[in-house]
Amino acid sequence: MRILGFDHIGIAAKDPKALTDWYVKYLGFTFLEAGPSGNFFIETPDKVMLEIMVPGKGEEGVLEKTGWKHIALVPEDFEEAVAFLKAAGIGENAPVNRREDGYCTFFFTDPEGNVVHLAKWADDRGMFR
Repeated sequence: MRILGFDHIGIAAKDPKALTDWYVKYLGFTFLEAGPSGNFFIETPDKVMLEIMVPGKGEEGVLEKTGWKHIALVPEDFEEAVAFLKAAGIGENAPVNRREDGYCTFFFTDPEGNVVHLAKWADDRGMFR
């Protein structure tokens, strides 16, 4: 078996619409559509899709379980993105972590406490700037 890539990442939210709006407003995601059961689909410019949903819906309660530790995003301009988020009061007291090999991270939480971080790789990992 070979995995070709992500189809989407699901996040259970107390208020899926509000969380969707936050990702669109502050992180530049694009709204795709609202699903039939109160879920919302958004995506990054490189077409990674998030499904923001009501907890406990679907496959026999499996969506009630916890799982992912964080989502890491690669902004076009790391320093500009950090400044924008801090100016908006998002992660304003969080440090930017810089490793000697050039890898940088900035961790913050969305309005429902999900951990998100920005990542910058020294070699830009080929596809990111």
